[in-house]
Amino acid sequence: MKILAIETSGKVASAALLEDCKVISEVVLNTKLVHSVMLIDLIDQVLKNASVNIAEIDLFAVAVGPGSFTGLRIGVSTIKGFCYATSKPCVGVDTLKALCYNFWACSDFLMPILDAKSQKVFTGIFRFEDGKLKTYHPTSIVDIEEAKELAKKYNPVLLGEGLDVYDFSQFKLSPKFLQYQKASNVGLLAYELAQEGEVISHFDLVPVYLKKSYAEREQGT
Repeated sequence: MKILAIETSGKVASAALLEDCKVISEVVLNTKLVHSVMLIDLIDQVLKNASVNIAEIDLFAVAVGPGSFTGLRIGVSTIKGFCYATSKPCVGVDTLKALCYNFWACSDFLMPILDAKSQKVFTGIFRFEDGKLKTYHPTSIVDIEEAKELAKKYNPVLLGEGLDVYDFSQFKLSPKFLQYQKASNVGLLAYELAQEGEVISHFDLVPVYLKKSYAEREQGT
């Protein structure tokens, strides 16, 4: 099964091609360049590196959130377009769960931290058990103090872009090279979900925001 996966939920943009659970090609861009400008080029480069045509892809995968409103919309819209054009299925994966795959098979609790603005973060508590990621606290939006209470309770390894914004230095932090989201993780989780029959049509693929946008808050909707 050839899987094309993309990750646009945060500052890092990436695209990856997998053959089942084997990563064939991946491009990661950790710059200030806008995802809407670079994403198609990243995908094109990933496919060219492996001499694969988009029509050969069997499954498309994308991180659906939580994360940046704009980034999630770009990623989901892009995958919807590919699925429509190729009549292939897709899988939407939880951003935080995919991020945990940076520490696949680690025995520690894992606590992704993504900035949700206004002194809040997207987080959850997870751990790999017998090769499967188990949830101990579901993906949610909490304030900084609540996040620190969770960290005190589980003593996890913390990772994610939120560590660049908020001070969690009193806890166990991942090294920088394992801190950020990447598309290959999205593809690996998507492969597992596909094996369990959790594939969907592009009509059912939607972002998971967990909070209202700034415009919605301003309008009181």
